[in-house]
Amino acid sequence: MCPRLFKNFVPFIALSLLFLSTLITPANSATITYNGKACYINGVNVPWNQFGSDAGSHYQWGHLYNSAWFETFFTQCQQYGVNCVRWWVHCDGRTSPVFNDSGYVTGLDTTFLTDFEDILARGQAHHVMVMPCLWSFDMTKDNTGGAGKYGGKHSDLIRSTLKTQSYIDNALIPMVTRFANTPNLFAWEIINEPEWSVSDIGAGGAGDVVLKVEMQRFCGMIAAAIHTNSNKMVTVGSAALKWCSPRVGPAVLNMWSDSALKAACNNNAKAILDFYQVHYYDWMNNADWGYDPFQLSPAKTPTWWQLDKPVLVGECPGTNGIYSIAQMIANCYANGYCGIMPWSYNANDGAGTWDGVKNQLKAFRDAHADLVDYTTATVVNMRDPRKEKVFTPSAQCVFSASRITLPEGTQHVDLFDIKGRLLGTYQRPDGINGSIQMAIPKQITKTIIFAKYK
Repeated sequence: MCPRLFKNFVPFIALSLLFLSTLITPANSATITYNGKACYINGVNVPWNQFGSDAGSHYQWGHLYNSAWFETFFTQCQQYGVNCVRWWVHCDGRTSPVFNDSGYVTGLDTTFLTDFEDILARGQAHHVMVMPCLWSFDMTKDNTGGAGKYGGKHSDLIRSTLKTQSYIDNALIPMVTRFANTPNLFAWEIINEPEWSVSDIGAGGAGDVVLKVEMQRFCGMIAAAIHTNSNKMVTVGSAALKWCSPRVGPAVLNMWSDSALKAACNNNAKAILDFYQVHYYDWMNNADWGYDPFQLSPAKTPTWWQLDKPVLVGECPGTNGIYSIAQMIANCYANGYCGIMPWSYNANDGAGTWDGVKNQLKAFRDAHADLVDYTTATVVNMRDPRKEKVFTPSAQCVFSASRITLPEGTQHVDLFDIKGRLLGTYQRPDGINGSIQMAIPKQITKTIIFAKYK
């Protein structure tokens, strides 16, 4: 959400087949391709049960994760046709990651990854994808009075490349590799509304603000690390199209373009986003200068905003205002955005409620089930090597105790264990067509749980 000073402007379970490598549709397509399927994000912001403390243990408050709460949440999401949720992780840093006295990140506490995994597993059981949002602009505010000594005041994590790297090495990469093959982890969001923490773009206001290039470098370094260690998508939750479009006047700049992020990161080719994410609240509505994705005349499409990637509306009011909830959902789709995630299930901040949005989300899902419904293919279970298993819905790739049969058209298969650890990759030899058989070591057939083919 926007900082409070802007609010007055607003009147484990058996897992399924691993996702295929992510592909992205052209801008203005109204879908984003994931798991080989064009889908539309019919989502909602959780955004948290305990702000910044859903995963891990707070040094004073202890372990606050509530699995029953998340089970109820995902059950209701499934009931009302929600296919993806936006869940905030560190927020202001009050509980995670673990910092030393100098402000460097030293790791994650012993409960963090287990809590995180449980949230993802419960979502998967209810056919709901999760987009974890790692940080928020709250990280540069001073929340120590109510949240303890780690509640915000982490501007140096952005300013210092050494401290950013300590986060990447000791917290981010362990997360990313742990969940690199988790089917329903849709994308990683680096930070929520970072513009409020930036001093030189006409935004700011969130405590000890940083320079634009420092925030771009922070996000670029994290994006590059995620892309290096997984095939998952990456995004940033931009506060408004004002800072996420090259169409200057009304916009100011696109802070999140490939060229901007790469320039801040020594031209690292992996320092890019896979799709844009923008937020909307009613202070952004104006016929002349507004930063409004829902305007129909003229249609403020991603193409109108000169954006070259799919665009997700990651926040919008969960109450009726200038637009009704139904209008925002309908206009978002009509204008060619790839999804919408109203605010919110549990923020309790006056900007929206679950009861205010759930029926409209259900109505959209019922009208567009082919684009909304998230499913994965058959589980591959090799625990009983005496039984052959067909592991894809379209190609008869068959396993047995000591071999794998690849049909014509299948080029390779990756095999993983329950934790997503790669056990082996089997590649079709060059020049060999048709159905072929390959040997699999017996020790691998005892542990294979997941496979993905291409």
